[in-house]
Amino acid sequence: MELELRINGIIKSLDVAPNESLMTVLRQEGYHSVKHGCETGECGACNVLVDGVPRPSCVMLAAQAGGCTLTTVESLGTARKLHPLQEAFIDTGAIQCGFCTPGMVLSAHALLKSNPDPSENEVRDALSGNLCRCTGYVKPVEAVLRAAAIMRGETVPPISSPGSAENFKPWDPGRSPLEHAEYGASNPDAGPPYKSPGSPTTGEDSSAQGGTATLVGARTSTDLSIVGKPERKVDAVKLVTGKPAFVDDIDLRDMLHARLLTSPHAHAIIRAIDVSEARALSGVHAVLTYKDVPRIPYTTAGQSWPEPGPHDQYCLDNRVRFVGDRVAAVAAETPEIAEQALGLIHVDYEVLPAVLDPRQSTDPNAPRIHPEPESYRIHDASRNVAAHLHAEIGDVERGFAESDLVVEREYIVPQVQQTPIENHIVITYWDEDDRLVVRTSTQVPYHVRRIIAPVIGLPPRRIRVVKPRIGGGFGVKQEVLLEDICAILTMATDHPVKLEFSRAEEFRSSRSRHPQILRMKTGVKRDGTIIANQMTLLANTGAYGTHALTVQSNTGSKTLPIYPCANIRFDAEIVYTNLPPAGAFRGYGVPQGFFALESHIDEVAKQLGMDALELRRKNWLKEGDENPLARALGEGKEGYAQIIESCGLPQCLQIVEEKLNWKEKRGKSGSGRFRRGVGVSLAMHGTAIPGLDMGG
Repeated sequence: MELELRINGIIKSLDVAPNESLMTVLRQEGYHSVKHGCETGECGACNVLVDGVPRPSCVMLAAQAGGCTLTTVESLGTARKLHPLQEAFIDTGAIQCGFCTPGMVLSAHALLKSNPDPSENEVRDALSGNLCRCTGYVKPVEAVLRAAAIMRGETVPPISSPGSAENFKPWDPGRSPLEHAEYGASNPDAGPPYKSPGSPTTGEDSSAQGGTATLVGARTSTDLSIVGKPERKVDAVKLVTGKPAFVDDIDLRDMLHARLLTSPHAHAIIRAIDVSEARALSGVHAVLTYKDVPRIPYTTAGQSWPEPGPHDQYCLDNRVRFVGDRVAAVAAETPEIAEQALGLIHVDYEVLPAVLDPRQSTDPNAPRIHPEPESYRIHDASRNVAAHLHAEIGDVERGFAESDLVVEREYIVPQVQQTPIENHIVITYWDEDDRLVVRTSTQVPYHVRRIIAPVIGLPPRRIRVVKPRIGGGFGVKQEVLLEDICAILTMATDHPVKLEFSRAEEFRSSRSRHPQILRMKTGVKRDGTIIANQMTLLANTGAYGTHALTVQSNTGSKTLPIYPCANIRFDAEIVYTNLPPAGAFRGYGVPQGFFALESHIDEVAKQLGMDALELRRKNWLKEGDENPLARALGEGKEGYAQIIESCGLPQCLQIVEEKLNWKEKRGKSGSGRFRRGVGVSLAMHGTAIPGLDMGG
């Protein structure tokens, strides 16, 4: 159907399908600021202004926008002429991944049009329709309030950084927000050092503009060092103006769209699969099942090499192990044809008993989740144990016997999904040198190349992995979830192929934090001295053992040493279930451990009748101490010695105690409908992995 849309003041005559969303049409027209995040109008990443009002374009038909005035971030400013909102988002550090930034800027723009002097609560309310997984909203709110003040002509406090707003001029709507743009802090001709000594010769996609635009004001006269100084984000201008930055922000000729058929059953064998109707559908270029791909065991976990965890996954398999497991893949000329083809695939499943409770995984009569002989590095497949860990220092049982008080409690950490606003997405194609290019939203580009090479049957030198900016990762993009199947589809069709998770698939078929059941047992003297400490955990890795050993290794090795004592024991059993797999998540196993340990320390203090802060002070580690579990709990091998070279814990806790007014407020829950108490929890984390990272 013919449709006229007024986009950023320009009338465009377009040929659109009646069922096409406004988001799809805008992205096809090159408005890259309009992001795909949820398909349900909940995240705000696809927001556009429709007659000045923020609207999610993913749930609005393009046909509904006829006769409306549409505004995207592209119309607000450019690299040489930024809007004050865009400037403020850059200068306050309100941009992290940047995927949600255009939608936030539009919501703020609509607010300031109707209310030039909003309160903080009004700003928060205006941004409430924009989900941001990175920032916590503190800096975006600060940015909006700052921009509002500038647009009212007020003087705002300077942000102390090179090229910042120290001489900010009030915004005049009649002139450009920027008189001119300079690149570099004090040298307009200088660009950032994209290559540093010792860095690899091939790197990830980076901004090539040589810096970022400074605010209107006097030029910095002193050459300031970057080290120890706040610095503008190098690609902030690109992100705040909606320039192409992410995987999906390219359009390749003759690109096919891929979709995955996934299992409706938690555990089943594929007895038969008929794809003949799907392959015969006009516009379908490839349909793949387990019969069409090599049976190579691998792990999707992008981590150290050789990977210490189980190699228990296959590109496609005749056994499915959780609801959302891969069954088949389709590549077609449009997403709609690909989706239609999935409905023409007929699968005969033999549904098997499933294990849904990790406590039942090791029962003698529990169904085996990985009976296949090809998988390896599984600790005990006959008992559904993916990995096992044990470390002991001293004599824990003797320590308990010598204690005046022994406290034992159980703590449970549930399954939580990382939920980046940008879903997993991959685009694969052949380049001019006959290399397979894998353009993917990943945290681990080199691991992607290494992992998929044997699976797709290409040497690493013929695979080029391109990692543009990613719209949030949080560990979940430390996995190889789509790259292998997308690459095989390109190899099968000789076409570029795009494969992207929907939001539902992101929850169902992606990864999560490892759910754990932790049992803490601590023996203490009456004066609070810890004599023995024991952590026993049962972790649910789901259907596959990605990161199973290493995550749970951190749960013990990064937590128990904060209270060093003569007797420490850590045991972990990581079991398979027929639930969605777990994997890497921020903290990589450590948050689960500290939740249990610190909750338990409070319980011990309560039993002793002792101030919880004093109990911690009496037992915490000090400068010069060695992490007692570091050697015992490496990544499947002996670890490295870790000496605490510096520790500001005493000073830190002193400040916390004073700021909380701890002595006055502890143990008091307040009154009224909303009661507020105070609590303290310690945590420690290394600057790097010893023996691996430069910071280690």
